[in-house]
Amino acid sequence: MTTDLNSKENIELREKVWLRMHTTVTVGTKWQVVIPQEVRELLNINPGDSLMVVTKNGIAIWMIKMDNIDVMMDYVKEEMCNK
Repeated sequence: MTTDLNSKENIELREKVWLRMHTTVTVGTKWQVVIPQEVRELLNINPGDSLMVVTKNGIAIWMIKMDNIDVMMDYVKEEMCNK
């Protein structure tokens, strides 16, 4: 796979797995990242909301709103059954 995020191959892969890349963020000196406004609005994230931090294979990180954790767990169960 090419590292060009806008290559045809990468665009097709993102569409296949329903993945949307929004922007890059920088880790600050206190190990914090700012969730971009576009993402906060899309996911209805508000001050005080709880997010679950999930990693996979030491190379990926997701943050899921705790309001949606059941949806994430259903996805994980489905992925496990398809392996």
